[in-house]
Amino acid sequence: MHLPRAIVGSLLTLAIAFSSTAQDKKEPPKKAPNPVFTNGAEAGPDFIIQGDYEGKLGNDKAGAQVVALGDGKFDVYLLPGGLPGAGWNATDKTRAEAATAEGKVAVTGKATGTIADAKLTGKTADGAEFAFTKVERKSPTIGAKAPEGAKVLFDGKNADQWTNGKLVEGDLLSMGTNSKEAIGTGKLHLEFRSPFQPKARGQGRGNSGMFIHGSEVQVLDSFGLTGEKNECGALYNKRKPDVNMCLPPLSWQTYDVEIKADGDNLVATVLHNGVKVHENFVLKKGAVKPANIQLQNHGNPVAYRNIWYMPQ
Repeated sequence: MHLPRAIVGSLLTLAIAFSSTAQDKKEPPKKAPNPVFTNGAEAGPDFIIQGDYEGKLGNDKAGAQVVALGDGKFDVYLLPGGLPGAGWNATDKTRAEAATAEGKVAVTGKATGTIADAKLTGKTADGAEFAFTKVERKSPTIGAKAPEGAKVLFDGKNADQWTNGKLVEGDLLSMGTNSKEAIGTGKLHLEFRSPFQPKARGQGRGNSGMFIHGSEVQVLDSFGLTGEKNECGALYNKRKPDVNMCLPPLSWQTYDVEIKADGDNLVATVLHNGVKVHENFVLKKGAVKPANIQLQNHGNPVAYRNIWYMPQ
């Protein structure tokens, strides 16, 4: 039996459509990978571009922060007065974009210029020229030694003082653990490192947290962001930091927390990378009861080191 050409053509069209639909169901589109780096040597060229820059905007001191977004794209923030904690007023900033093409990083938007050889140069939309050099900032309390009488909670030798504690990279403490030691009033020092996750955003970018007396001091890669109540340095969902002192990912950072009784309240003063971001924040009311420290597991490979507590 011979079918008319029109019917044959329709059947072929249906067969092709069915085959295509079946193939689509079998092979859904693949999601772009979300790389995670804990080693700068393996993090790629975007990691080298990202960071803090210092220099001048016009004739005045200024700072700049370049934030990697993945695939050779960046946010660029120009900060009059200097970098956070070093002259910037924590309010005024100019945002531009940057992208890598043919081996060159071009800045566009509210500022135009280039980033090359650890230099950020160009001019703003109103014609002010800028020139910055990349710098590596370190907390003034990085590597601080435990004073006499302090309780060393982690020194890289083992994780014996932590419930379900796990060593990573030989001498670092992984997130996802609680201290066996309960702390009351006194001074706590802790150092942390968030991974480099350029394609992640928000709470998926280097997330952990340090819980003390029921409040979380947020750990997150918030480099270059505005410093909200859910970002690094914040008392999570309770109070945003006075200034966003977050360093670039893979930088070692510090929290120094003083916990004390103030009347019927337990209050905390928090320094992030040596800069005060909270003062006398009320952690809880009522009698002071010692509490364990929790280092939150939020699915990101955040590492900790040099943790000690000096009782008051």
